[in-house]
Amino acid sequence: MTNQETTIPQHSPSILKQLFKIRGIVPNKRFGQNFLIDHNNLITIPEIAQLTENDIVLEIGTGSGGLTRLLAERSLHVITVEVDKKLFELSTDILKLYKNVTLIHADVLKTKHAFNPDVLSQVADCLKKHDNARLKVVSNLPYNISTPVIITLLESALPIKLMVLMLQKEITDRMAASPGTREYGILSIITQLFSEVEVVKTLSPQVFWPKPDVYSAIVRITVNKEKYAGRITDYPFFVKVVSAIFTSRRKTLLNSLQQLALPNAAKERVKTALKDMQLDDRIRGEALNIDQLISIAEAIRGTL
Repeated sequence: MTNQETTIPQHSPSILKQLFKIRGIVPNKRFGQNFLIDHNNLITIPEIAQLTENDIVLEIGTGSGGLTRLLAERSLHVITVEVDKKLFELSTDILKLYKNVTLIHADVLKTKHAFNPDVLSQVADCLKKHDNARLKVVSNLPYNISTPVIITLLESALPIKLMVLMLQKEITDRMAASPGTREYGILSIITQLFSEVEVVKTLSPQVFWPKPDVYSAIVRITVNKEKYAGRITDYPFFVKVVSAIFTSRRKTLLNSLQQLALPNAAKERVKTALKDMQLDDRIRGEALNIDQLISIAEAIRGTL
C-alpha cells in the first residue's frame, strides 16, 4: 500500500472544477456523473466498508479518483473501471503513484445483464494472486446503470463479501422495501434474496457536483448467496415468475401469472400453495414475501 494523502490535494469543489476546466471535462448526464465533493462524507466510505489490507476492491466509476485514493490507502488492491476517456486519463495521472491500483478504461457492462469479460478477468487474476483475499465492491455508482449493475453483481459468480454503494435514495428504498409497499419489486426481491441490506446514511444534493435533483444514500450490502440455497430449484424460472408478477403488479396473483400461459394443473397448484400458506387466492403478488414467492415458483415449476 501507499500513502499519498500529503502529496495529492483533497478533491475540494474548487480543485475539482479547476482540474476539469484545464482538461476540458464537462460532467456527462448520460453517464450519470455526479461527483461527491464533501471530504467528510468521502472519508467515511472506507470505514463503512471496513476495509483491511486483505481486501481487493472493485470500484465502478473511477471518476476523478478521489474515492479510489482512499480505497487504495486502506486495501490490498483496487480494480477501478471508468468508461469516460477524459476521466480515465485524469484519474490515471492522479493515481499514478499508487502501485496497488489497476485502472480499466471500459464499460463495466457488456450487455444490460452481463459484465464486461475483461473486467471479470482482471478481478479473477487478482484473486488468484492473493488466495486469502476478500472481494468487496465500493463505488459511487453512476445512477444510470445502478439497477442492472446491482442485480448482475448479486447474480454473478464473483465471491463478493460486501458492497458499499452510493446510490440514488429511490434505489436504496427499493432495495430495502417490504412486501405490499409501492417500492417493493424485482430489485427488492433479488437484493434481499442474496444479501442483507442496510441504508447507512442519506446524502443531500449539496454534497455532490453537479448537484443532482434527488437525494442519495450510502447502502451497505452484506452478501450471502447461501441464504436461500436449496430452496430454489430453478433460479431463471423463479426470476421469470417474479417478473410476470411485477410487470402487472396491480392484478391478482393468478391473473398476473396468466402471461406465463399456465395450464389448468399449474393454476390448481398455485391455489393449493396459497391455501397451504393460508392466503386468499385473490391476493396480489406484490404482497408476497420472498419465502412465499419461492413456494409459488416451486409449485408450478415443471408444469409449463
